[in-house]
Amino acid sequence: MRILLVCPQENIPRSSESYPSGALLLLGSMLHERGHEVLLLQMISDGVDAAGVGEHARKFKPDIVGITMNTYQTRSSREVSRAIKQISKQILVVAGGPHPSALKIEALRQFPDIDVVVEGEGEEMFMEIAEGRSFAQIPGIIYGDTMNAPRQFIQDFDYIPYPNLDLIGGRKGMKRFQGPYPGGPMPSMFIMASRGCFGQCKFCNTPVFWGSRVRTRKPEAVVNEIAWLYRMYGMREIYFQDDTFNANKRWAETVLNLIIEKGLNKDIFYRICFRVNKALITHDLLQLAKRANVWMIFYGTENGNQEMLKDMGKNITIEEIERSFRMTHEIGIKTTTSFLIGNIGETRKTAYDSIALAKRLKPYCVGFSLVIPFPGTVLRDEMIAKGHLLQGDYDRYGADQCVIRTDALTPDELVKLRTYATCSMLLQPSNMEFIFSARNIFGVRTKLRVLKEILKHKLKVG
Repeated sequence: MRILLVCPQENIPRSSESYPSGALLLLGSMLHERGHEVLLLQMISDGVDAAGVGEHARKFKPDIVGITMNTYQTRSSREVSRAIKQISKQILVVAGGPHPSALKIEALRQFPDIDVVVEGEGEEMFMEIAEGRSFAQIPGIIYGDTMNAPRQFIQDFDYIPYPNLDLIGGRKGMKRFQGPYPGGPMPSMFIMASRGCFGQCKFCNTPVFWGSRVRTRKPEAVVNEIAWLYRMYGMREIYFQDDTFNANKRWAETVLNLIIEKGLNKDIFYRICFRVNKALITHDLLQLAKRANVWMIFYGTENGNQEMLKDMGKNITIEEIERSFRMTHEIGIKTTTSFLIGNIGETRKTAYDSIALAKRLKPYCVGFSLVIPFPGTVLRDEMIAKGHLLQGDYDRYGADQCVIRTDALTPDELVKLRTYATCSMLLQPSNMEFIFSARNIFGVRTKLRVLKEILKHKLKVG
């Protein structure tokens, strides 16, 4: 079959992106391996709009179009599916990703030009659709008024092939992607060595899509993929996109030891996401990460107030956060972290607690984001019940949009607090290296604009 895979533009259009869509790249690799003809479009990096996707479709003449969709991509997904159906009603449009997986059958009502939703991990379901299997015999898909029985999560996903980067133009095509933020060695590529997260964070939709049990790949398979990416495409950085790389500490140690044993710590740098719980972070693990050439660790901090952390379902303490950052810096690994502004119970004081903690932690890079109540999350249900959700139109959702309030703060106040927090950190001595290490002109312009606002004293929040 001829299959067109599309990663849409975001609701608030962007001009660049870090990586190609992991979901589509892996799916496309599987389809290609089984003899299907695949065309993969990244609307942002390819610089095409919905009409442009339609033109590609006219020339390619696909039998199936697959669209991956998160909540930031609803408008573009709707436009793309409409453009495809205007070409031919016979083209089957299939959507997957966190957003339709959470909405389930409601997704088909909100996106009338989408024929099928694959719920959760979509590789096996999409393969069965492409093979022509009867919809009634495919667990996990949703079509018409029918929602088939849920599909079990993939337990052994080592059979999924390595990402075929030739689908996006190989080494030359990878130059369109700027790598993760903050910038590191290039070229950079991601790996998912595990799926799922045992955390119970109310704001997170990972359990909806990947499940709440962590499933790991064989350490040897992970390290072999790293070696292949280096050999075939010259990758200088590998970003482990696992939600919690150290969820299974013994497994994490095995992967890091294999990286060292195979000499993959000499020319390749790594960035990893760790959890701060004392049982999972030890001095020995961090030393091992350093030996494996891990140059950056991301810790999800999210708030600087202990009661807020408890209410958010984070199951971590301020003490554990500070301990992890202190040990990581002592060993010589850079840190990056994130904070959320606007969770239920947020006040001016709790927001200032977050800013104060961020300053004490002294990360290389820190991001403050406005809370987005994603469908399928506990947070969204609670905000609806409290009347805190002010915008139900997903097309208006974006990384810089405030669609909520709290009992104490209006949307405008939340936006100002977020901007103030960002600017406060840009003036910290610990952040100077990051500020002056911008890898591209966009980063430089952004930082200079924010610093200009600070100097003009426009960012007072009272």
